Amino acid sequence: MGWEVTVAGTVHLDDISSPAGRRERLVGGSALYFSLAAAPHAPVHLHAICGRDAEADVRRAVEGLPVDLAGLCVSDRPTFRWHAVQDFRRWVAETVAEEPGCDPEWRPRLTAAAAAAPVLFLGSMSPRLQAEVLGQSRARLIGFDTMTSFIDPERDAVLEVASGSDVLFLDRAELMAMVPGSSGWRAAAGRLLELGRPRALVVKAGPAGAALVTRGGIRELPAARVEEVVDPTGAGDSVAGGLLGLCAAARRDDEGFLMEALEEGLRAAAAAISRFGTAGLRELAVPRTAARPSSERKGRAPRVGP
Repeated sequence: MGWEVTVAGTVHLDDISSPAGRRERLVGGSALYFSLAAAPHAPVHLHAICGRDAEADVRRAVEGLPVDLAGLCVSDRPTFRWHAVQDFRRWVAETVAEEPGCDPEWRPRLTAAAAAAPVLFLGSMSPRLQAEVLGQSRARLIGFDTMTSFIDPERDAVLEVASGSDVLFLDRAELMAMVPGSSGWRAAAGRLLELGRPRALVVKAGPAGAALVTRGGIRELPAARVEEVVDPTGAGDSVAGGLLGLCAAARRDDEGFLMEALEEGLRAAAAAISRFGTAGLRELAVPRTAARPSSERKGRAPRVGP
């Protein structure tokens, strides 16, 4: 038996435009993308909040997979809505508008099973919420992600959470924002490893793949091959899901295994970007788990709201 995995993050509804077209009301968010990438390898406990308007979409997205939704809070308010344009020349997502919906009311409370899971992923969200989750978990392997929108106003708080994590998932811009004044991303990565607990950084570089940075050095991997890039939304969370999911399945978190696990993460990211929303990840996950019994618990989700 492998380890179980907990993810605390976001569930959103996305309106995405890219050179490949436009889609509206795609269910996504860091917790969902991560879960779909990790579920082919290990049972996942998903903790996030969404509105009633997205609950059925979330349940359909994980149907047949070992994803426990007991930690999904369902609000009477609408789900966070993200309107964005994917720029394939600069490989960035430009936010057109955001509708916060129910996100500000969420206070994460891990279930007993989620708190006991040996693997935890802190999806990109307020460092205050990440710290709340971290304080409830007994995980031995902790992954961490963030964004510049959190780093710029709350860098000290973000660094504090990062210092309590094992594997940091950052792109180069986020890395430089975490350690301003560094001569480059490699130097910034080395300074982050001096925080104490972090053992590795996964430095994401979009179509250029990713680098694994440890105290033993830097090893770079190219992106997995994909016929057509359709929607890069969720690629970074997919890298984390594939990597930590494989670690959970193998019950390994040693430096020697992380490179193999990163390859799996990049394969998951390739599946994610090949379709709009989570469709590519679901196509990857379902055939690989079809022969295994689902451990999904379909109990009634806790509801929050006024």
